[in-house]
Amino acid sequence: MKIERKTHGSGESDVFYVEPRGERSLSTQTGRRIARRVSPLAITAILVFVATLGFVRYTAPEHFGLAFALQATDGKVALTQSQLKDLVVGEGLVVYWLGPEVGARYALVSVNKNQNYVRYLPGGVGLIDLGANFRVVGTYKTKDAFQITQNDGKLLTNGSSGFTNADGNAVYYNTVTHPLSAYVGMKNTDYQIEIFDPIAGQAVVSARTLGLIRRIA
Repeated sequence: MKIERKTHGSGESDVFYVEPRGERSLSTQTGRRIARRVSPLAITAILVFVATLGFVRYTAPEHFGLAFALQATDGKVALTQSQLKDLVVGEGLVVYWLGPEVGARYALVSVNKNQNYVRYLPGGVGLIDLGANFRVVGTYKTKDAFQITQNDGKLLTNGSSGFTNADGNAVYYNTVTHPLSAYVGMKNTDYQIEIFDPIAGQAVVSARTLGLIRRIA
């Protein structure tokens, strides 16, 4: 697994990527919307290394100190379910997940207001594990997310497929290029959700399951 560093631009910190995703363009317009999206297999490294403290603004309940909040929103704290909710709500973030898992803790990374990740830590362990060994749910602000995701699913490329799930959301996946991820364009929103699961096929199962994808609120 190759890890490389890329710099986004002036004034922004370096971000570490694992096997960066190539840009896909359905058209010039849609390509521009998604060009800045982080690669699907980059998530684990981002959760550990992303250095974006300058983006974090903490307004959550007073029982969290500022130092704790900065660490927690940078993916450096194994959070309980209630801590995760408090941070997301306090920061005013839009974050989707697959609901709680018995015995798990969670790592949250807010790269910016439009790009947030929740990593599941079964048994509360694995916070600094650099491998792509844990389920991660990414939330990306994407204009016309439903239509873009639906169009992706109609691409006549090797491994591409798509469907509308029981919740009415568009789902796209590619068993060749990104076999561990599924993308869900939420209906009537400007958010696309990426589900990454180290178990092949499980991300698609999660994307298909009625009511599983939900917003933390």
